[in-house]
Amino acid sequence: MVVGLGVDLVEMARVERLLARYGGRLLRRLMDPDEADRLPAPGPERVRAVSLAIAGKEAASKALGTGWSRGVRWRDIVVAREPEPEVRLRGRAADVARERGSSGRTRTRLAIDGSLAIGEVWLLR
Repeated sequence: MVVGLGVDLVEMARVERLLARYGGRLLRRLMDPDEADRLPAPGPERVRAVSLAIAGKEAASKALGTGWSRGVRWRDIVVAREPEPEVRLRGRAADVARERGSSGRTRTRLAIDGSLAIGEVWLLR
Protein backbone atom coordinates (compact mmCIF):
# COMPACT_ATOMS: atom_id res chain seq x y z
CA MET A 1 0.00 0.00 0.00
CA VAL A 2 1.24 3.49 -0.90
CA VAL A 3 1.46 6.00 1.96
CA GLY A 4 2.93 8.88 -0.08
CA LEU A 5 3.98 9.72 -3.63
CA GLY A 6 6.47 12.31 -4.82
CA VAL A 7 7.60 13.34 -8.29
CA ASP A 8 10.29 15.83 -9.27
CA LEU A 9 12.00 17.14 -12.41
CA VAL A 10 15.54 18.58 -12.39
CA GLU A 11 17.18 20.52 -15.22
CA MET A 12 20.58 18.94 -15.79
CA ALA A 13 22.03 22.20 -17.17
CA ARG A 14 21.25 23.88 -13.85
CA VAL A 15 23.00 21.09 -11.93
CA GLU A 16 25.98 21.40 -14.26
CA ARG A 17 26.21 25.13 -13.45
CA LEU A 18 25.86 24.46 -9.69
CA LEU A 19 28.61 21.83 -9.78
CA ALA A 20 30.90 24.19 -11.71
CA ARG A 21 30.28 26.97 -9.20
CA TYR A 22 30.16 25.08 -5.88
CA GLY A 23 31.69 21.65 -6.62
CA GLY A 24 32.47 19.70 -3.46
CA ARG A 25 30.65 22.18 -1.25
CA LEU A 26 27.39 21.37 -3.03
CA LEU A 27 27.99 17.63 -2.72
CA ARG A 28 28.79 17.89 1.00
CA ARG A 29 25.48 19.68 1.57
CA LEU A 30 23.45 17.14 -0.44
CA MET A 31 25.18 13.83 0.29
CA ASP A 32 27.03 11.98 3.00
CA PRO A 33 30.62 10.96 2.14
CA ASP A 34 29.67 7.37 1.14
CA GLU A 35 26.98 8.57 -1.25
CA ALA A 36 29.30 11.18 -2.79
CA ASP A 37 32.12 8.61 -3.13
CA ARG A 38 29.88 6.49 -5.40
CA LEU A 39 29.56 9.31 -7.94
CA PRO A 40 31.34 9.05 -11.29
CA ALA A 41 34.38 11.21 -11.96
CA PRO A 42 33.71 14.86 -12.87
CA GLY A 43 32.13 15.24 -16.29
CA PRO A 44 28.81 14.53 -17.99
CA GLU A 45 28.18 11.27 -16.10
CA ARG A 46 28.63 13.04 -12.75
CA VAL A 47 26.17 15.76 -13.80
CA ARG A 48 23.70 13.04 -14.77
CA ALA A 49 24.19 11.14 -11.49
CA VAL A 50 23.87 14.25 -9.29
CA SER A 51 20.78 15.36 -11.25
CA LEU A 52 19.15 11.97 -10.67
CA ALA A 53 20.10 12.06 -6.98
CA ILE A 54 18.57 15.51 -6.53
CA ALA A 55 15.40 14.43 -8.36
CA GLY A 56 15.15 11.32 -6.16
CA LYS A 57 15.76 13.24 -2.94
CA GLU A 58 13.21 15.93 -3.86
CA ALA A 59 10.64 13.30 -4.83
CA ALA A 60 11.21 11.47 -1.53
CA SER A 61 10.76 14.67 0.47
CA LYS A 62 7.44 15.19 -1.30
CA ALA A 63 6.38 11.58 -0.67
CA LEU A 64 7.08 12.18 3.02
CA GLY A 65 4.85 15.25 2.87
CA THR A 66 7.49 17.48 4.48
CA GLY A 67 9.61 18.93 1.73
CA TRP A 68 12.75 20.17 3.49
CA SER A 69 10.99 20.99 6.76
CA ARG A 70 10.22 19.26 10.08
CA GLY A 71 13.91 18.45 10.45
CA VAL A 72 14.23 16.42 7.23
CA ARG A 73 17.61 17.15 5.63
CA TRP A 74 19.08 16.34 2.22
CA ARG A 75 21.51 13.85 3.77
CA ASP A 76 18.63 11.95 5.48
CA ILE A 77 17.63 10.65 2.04
CA VAL A 78 20.17 8.47 0.24
CA VAL A 79 19.82 7.71 -3.46
CA ALA A 80 21.52 4.63 -4.90
CA ARG A 81 21.45 3.88 -8.62
CA GLU A 82 23.05 0.42 -8.60
CA PRO A 83 22.01 -2.29 -9.07
CA GLU A 84 18.48 -0.78 -9.24
CA PRO A 85 17.40 2.77 -8.36
CA GLU A 86 16.63 2.95 -4.66
CA VAL A 87 15.89 5.62 -2.07
CA ARG A 88 16.79 4.86 1.54
CA LEU A 89 15.48 6.92 4.42
CA ARG A 90 17.40 7.52 7.61
CA GLY A 91 17.46 9.97 10.49
CA ARG A 92 14.51 12.33 10.60
CA ALA A 93 13.24 11.16 7.17
CA ALA A 94 12.86 7.61 8.54
CA ASP A 95 11.12 8.95 11.65
CA VAL A 96 8.61 10.92 9.56
CA ALA A 97 7.98 7.87 7.38
CA ARG A 98 7.14 5.79 10.47
CA GLU A 99 4.88 8.57 11.79
CA ARG A 100 2.97 8.37 8.49
CA GLY A 101 2.50 4.62 8.89
CA SER A 102 5.25 3.54 6.51
CA SER A 103 7.76 0.78 7.02
CA GLY A 104 10.32 3.11 5.44
CA ARG A 105 10.41 1.04 2.26
CA THR A 106 10.21 2.89 -1.03
CA ARG A 107 9.69 2.15 -4.68
CA THR A 108 11.84 4.37 -6.85
CA ARG A 109 12.04 5.32 -10.51
CA LEU A 110 14.85 7.52 -11.78
CA ALA A 111 15.11 8.41 -15.46
CA ILE A 112 16.56 10.90 -17.92
CA ASP A 113 14.28 12.43 -20.55
CA GLY A 114 16.13 14.86 -22.79
CA SER A 115 17.59 17.55 -20.55
CA LEU A 116 15.58 16.56 -17.47
CA ALA A 117 16.23 14.11 -14.64
CA ILE A 118 13.00 12.59 -13.31
CA GLY A 119 12.51 11.15 -9.85
CA GLU A 120 9.45 9.27 -8.64
CA VAL A 121 9.27 7.85 -5.13
CA TRP A 122 6.46 5.83 -3.59
CA LEU A 123 6.54 5.60 0.21
CA LEU A 124 5.20 2.17 1.13
CA ARG A 125 3.35 0.88 4.20
